[in-house]
Amino acid sequence: MKKTHPGRLDHVTYGDPSRPALTLLHAGGLTHREWETLGPRLAERFFVIAPTALGHGSSPPADTLSFADLARAVLDLLDDLGIERSHFLGSSMGGATALYIVTRCPERVDRLVLYRTNFRTGPGGSRALDAMTRPETWRQWGLEKQMREQHLPQGGPDAWIEVAKKVIAMVRSEKTGELAQPEDLERITAPTLIVCGDRDPLVPLSDAMLMHEKIPSSALWVVPDATHVIQIESLRRDSFPTEVLAFLRGMTVSSAENG
Repeated sequence: MKKTHPGRLDHVTYGDPSRPALTLLHAGGLTHREWETLGPRLAERFFVIAPTALGHGSSPPADTLSFADLARAVLDLLDDLGIERSHFLGSSMGGATALYIVTRCPERVDRLVLYRTNFRTGPGGSRALDAMTRPETWRQWGLEKQMREQHLPQGGPDAWIEVAKKVIAMVRSEKTGELAQPEDLERITAPTLIVCGDRDPLVPLSDAMLMHEKIPSSALWVVPDATHVIQIESLRRDSFPTEVLAFLRGMTVSSAENG
């Protein structure tokens, strides 16, 4: 992938740079603050890098978004930090970005966690995507004030709405309708943990199971009674850091394998 965006992504780091690198990629419409609680916990074992995506927050603006550009900006940041290879944990859009990276630059990825992430888009997620541009959705999740504040650098107090629209346009674009073909998933060599809610409209359970079937070295953790906002709804959210740490350290993840 060619370098197309010279501006450096806004980011935070946690932990000792001598430890193995772990890159956290946030969901669409959010910023690196999605990880402000989890990052320090993961830094007990890893050097954690949490960038804010292109066109979000204090990162460089973008008229339009594409997963190719999001991925390139992440890899450029890692290059600037001298990191050739990293574990990746991606949330929703961030997971799709990590999936783009692992299917095109597999040499950059050690282990991979796809958190509430799908490899394709479909009609079932359209209503959920539309809800992202409505303030009442974010208000219901307790995030509207945070969204307004974090995306001010993108153009003012209403910039967060435009950010959300750009994310939706990217996800719905024809060329990203299939982020990865099933045969692409079969070529992923990185050990992969797939985490999804059993009622997630953006990641139907059938798609999560197909990813688990196709990715050769993968584990599937289905979180019960959870939609796309697992971290807000689920009673399992407190166990997430423990499971992720165990997986990234190469240990058996019993709950991920057994549901």
